[in-house]
Amino acid sequence: MSKVFSAISLQMFNRFAENLVQYRGLKPYPIEEIKGFSVEKDLHVFIKREHDNIEGTDPIRSIKRKPASIMGLFVEEVNPYSKVWISASSGNFVEELGILANEAGKDLFAVVPPRTPSQKIETLRNLGINIVKVSEEEYDLCPREFTVFWVRALVNRLNSTDVLNIDQYNSILNPLSHVLLTAKEIDEKFENDLTHIFVPLGSTGTFAGICEYFSRFRPKVKIIGVQPTMEHHIPGVHYVMGDCKWSPEIFGLPDKRSLKILTIDDKSAYLALSELEVKYGVHGGPSSGMVFAALKKELNTMEDGSNILVLSADSSWDYVEWNRAILTKLKNESVFSEEDDVLVEKYMGLLQRREDASRRVLKVKNTYKPPKKGQLYSLEEFEDLLPNLLNKT
Repeated sequence: MSKVFSAISLQMFNRFAENLVQYRGLKPYPIEEIKGFSVEKDLHVFIKREHDNIEGTDPIRSIKRKPASIMGLFVEEVNPYSKVWISASSGNFVEELGILANEAGKDLFAVVPPRTPSQKIETLRNLGINIVKVSEEEYDLCPREFTVFWVRALVNRLNSTDVLNIDQYNSILNPLSHVLLTAKEIDEKFENDLTHIFVPLGSTGTFAGICEYFSRFRPKVKIIGVQPTMEHHIPGVHYVMGDCKWSPEIFGLPDKRSLKILTIDDKSAYLALSELEVKYGVHGGPSSGMVFAALKKELNTMEDGSNILVLSADSSWDYVEWNRAILTKLKNESVFSEEDDVLVEKYMGLLQRREDASRRVLKVKNTYKPPKKGQLYSLEEFEDLLPNLLNKT
C-alpha cells in the first residue's frame, strides 16, 4: 500500500470514528487514576471505564457499544431490507445492538448461554430484544461455542437475506472499532508514558484491536489479556487460551505466540471486585474484578515508574443480584480468610443499597423507549417461530 493511499485511508477512518462518536453517544469517559493502590512501589494505576460508574445517565452502556454500533450500521447499509437480526452473545453486545435494532425497525433475537444472569435477560427483554435461551444440556455439549455455531448453522440453512447473523466473533469490524476508538482514546491520554494495559477477554475484539494499534504505534507497551478459568461464574468473558476447542476467529489477528494471557479464578475476581469498590471507590462488573486481580498478580513484575491501565468493560447494572449470589456461594464454601470476609461483607452492603431490579428495568424503559417487550424462547420454539416471522409483511 502506498504512503499516500495509506494516509487517505487513515484520514477516512478517523473521520468515520469521529462521526460515530457524535452519532452514537460514544464520547469516552475520563480515564482515572486509582489513588492509593501502590504503596510499596512507585506505580501509577489507571482505569478506563466504559460505563457511567452508577450515575445512571446511560444505564446499559458498555465497551460493546463500539463494535455493536459499527457492525449494526454496516449491516443496515448492506442489507436494509432484512427483517430479522440474530446474534450469539453473553448479553452486553446484543444489549447495545438492540438499541440500533429498535431504531432500524428490526426484530432482534439474542441466543444466550444458560447461565446468563436473570437480570441481564430482563434488561434485554425490556429493550425489546427477544431471547433464545440455550438449555444446560445443550450448552454443556460444547460450552460457549455452541451458541456461536448454532446461529451460524441456522442462518446458513435458511439462506435468506431476510435473516442476518450479527457475528461479533468473526467480524473484522469488532477489533476495528477498538483500533479507531478504544486504543486511540488510550493513546491520546498517555502517548509515550503508558507501560501496561490489562484487557478482559470476551469476544476478544477489544484485545485484538488494542494489540493491533499499539503493536504499530507504541510497541513498547505490554498488552496483557485476562481470561477466567474454564469453569467460571464471570459473565461476559471467556476462556480462550489453553485446553479449549475454539477461540474467536478475530483472536487470530495478533501473534498468539507473543501474547501474555493470565487466568483468574472466581475467588480472586470477586474478591478484587469487592476491593475495587470498598477501598478505592471504583465500580464495575465482575470482569473488572477479574482484570484488577490480574494486575495484583503481576505486581512483582512491574518496575518503578510504570504507568498501568486496566480496562473496566461494564458496570454492575445487571449483576447486582448475581454478584450477591456468587459471593454468598463463595462465602459458604469458606474460601475467604477472615479479613477477606470483612471486605466482602462491606461490598455486599454496598450492593444492598443499590436500586432494586424493578427500578432498573423502569430506567431502561424510560431511557431507551423500546416499542415492545421481547419474548423468551427455547431453541425449538424459536425454530418453529421463524417461518411465520419471515412471512410477515
